[in-house]
Amino acid sequence: MMHQVRPDYTVVNTLSARVHQSPKPTFAAANWGDLAPKLPTYEQLRARNLGNKVVHHRSSWVNRIRQGSIDAFIKTYEYGSWSDRLGNWGRWTAPHRHSRAAREWLALTWLNDHDLPTAKPLACWESRRFGFVQHASILTAAFDGEAADQVLANANETNRCALAKAIGSFVVRLHSKGFRDRNLDLRNLLVRQNNEQITIAKIDSPRFRLVRPGPQKDRLTEADWQRLLPQLAKFDVADLASQARNAK
Repeated sequence: MMHQVRPDYTVVNTLSARVHQSPKPTFAAANWGDLAPKLPTYEQLRARNLGNKVVHHRSSWVNRIRQGSIDAFIKTYEYGSWSDRLGNWGRWTAPHRHSRAAREWLALTWLNDHDLPTAKPLACWESRRFGFVQHASILTAAFDGEAADQVLANANETNRCALAKAIGSFVVRLHSKGFRDRNLDLRNLLVRQNNEQITIAKIDSPRFRLVRPGPQKDRLTEADWQRLLPQLAKFDVADLASQARNAK
């Protein structure tokens, strides 16, 4: 039986340092007091036209910003109307429920705390009206890697096979630590290659669940694999990834 574990996190209200952002982040990294003065205000950070466009949709967007020594991504979710807020009430916008950005923060924090490669979260903001989320953003340090779907598309056969084995091993490790992703897509796996060493990192996990660690199989691990393997099959490497799953 699965046992859900609540992740630990630090609320920014406990920070003693005053920073220039308005509003203050809901969550922030321990060194946020040093980083904040080097960055634009939150209202500037979440603007659609700041930095370099990565992905833009009607109600969400991702931009990359480089400022001095800082290289980061800012992702914003906007619920500009009551129709948007009420339409997402069951998932991300309801009072007393974490926003999608906050859930991503919690996932990244947990992955970092458990020595699993991922981006480093820097700050997360939530703006609410009558308790409902109006907009929320998460700022993360850039991870030196490329999306797995793009890497696989451009790789030769030998490299594709190596990447599939590395992805399979990473997913097994992720599950053995007690992490159930529920958003396991190749575009959300980052690949870093250094000579023959391959590092796989996970980002964008707002729907994650935590269970007791150990090599157990359950409906959520099965759902993760059933979501990922068809994507790997498009590159003819699904069986190689499954080898790690079936290894004794």
